[in-house]
Amino acid sequence: MSVKTPDTKESNGEVSSPSPTPKLRLRSILNMSDFEVAASQRLSPKAFAFFKAGAEDEKTEQWNRNSWQLARFRPRVLRPVESIDLSTTILGTKLSVPFFIGPAGGGKLAHPAGEVLMTKAAAKNGVLHWVCNMAGCTQEEMASARTPNQTTYWQIYAKANLEVTEKEIKRAIELGYKGFALTVDAIRAGKRERDLRMEAAEYEASHSDEPEDEEDDTSTTGGISAQRGAVISSFDWDSAITWLRGLTYLPIAIKGIQCWEDAALCMKYGVHPWISNHGGRQLEGAPSAIETLIEIRQNAPEVFDKCEVIVDGGIMRGADVVKAIALGAKGVAIGRAFLYALAFGETGVSKAIQILRAEMETTMALLGVTRIEDLNPSYVAIRDSAVRSRL
Repeated sequence: MSVKTPDTKESNGEVSSPSPTPKLRLRSILNMSDFEVAASQRLSPKAFAFFKAGAEDEKTEQWNRNSWQLARFRPRVLRPVESIDLSTTILGTKLSVPFFIGPAGGGKLAHPAGEVLMTKAAAKNGVLHWVCNMAGCTQEEMASARTPNQTTYWQIYAKANLEVTEKEIKRAIELGYKGFALTVDAIRAGKRERDLRMEAAEYEASHSDEPEDEEDDTSTTGGISAQRGAVISSFDWDSAITWLRGLTYLPIAIKGIQCWEDAALCMKYGVHPWISNHGGRQLEGAPSAIETLIEIRQNAPEVFDKCEVIVDGGIMRGADVVKAIALGAKGVAIGRAFLYALAFGETGVSKAIQILRAEMETTMALLGVTRIEDLNPSYVAIRDSAVRSRL
């Protein structure tokens, strides 16, 4: 006699295979993790692998998310909470919320129209879009998607041929981008095995009838992720900042800060530290954003007074944003999650923004805080002893 489970059906004495999981529809999306599930169902396997991939065993990519649980809230009660004001400024731009759409490439893998839909959703919701220079859309297309009063910033890599990057920066200024982020943690592409396995599977499928040549290929690099141009390897702090300041006096963030010493150097050179480990896609074993925030607070707290600290990495809840702001961040960038939302087009990105906004408002109300500027470290407690010892 066959054994039936909730996922099997018996017909004429035969047990059928489990029914395929229905695709999540936008109306069923409740949180940012749901967008990831939906993207895995809607995107091509290769596109989803590109977005999801982390370095090597992907432990850092996962730790980015889990590490926000190191901080537990310390709510204050019996405080008047009639309304919540999430508005803030990031590098001089007034915004409705402290989180923003961060630079993450490959938007056209999620939706044919690409990142212009992110810019449009950002405008409708009063959110910053910090545009990736690896976007599927051109600088001109992204600028044309802006509304008249909308501010967007531009992210750059300092490529080996600096003339190419210099032209890119000058063109961005001409097109009205109001700030820059120089990504400095991608001198080489991390080993993203999820990408590599996808490429290997495609190769095997297309060469299945051919005899195997054991000496055919011994390479361990490749895949979509490896196509990024390297950051110029000869740069140091003096040369990089001198070069960039020779091109613009617009606000500059240095993206890829992972220790307090480099955050202090940002302060010294008059630029803003962007705490990031590249979404766990570069160095396996890199610290998470909350670990670096805490390290800066212990060793160089003056950075928070003299710079605007930006963070990214593993932000999946409005509560994560609140924790980051309480620990000293001025702005919180979200990349992957908005790419997943882009699978539903502009409406999906808008819904993702609204979900995070609502979660932030609930968290703030339950904390007893009504304004972003009133958040401070007294509202969080660090439970992990190894991390707590840095405070």
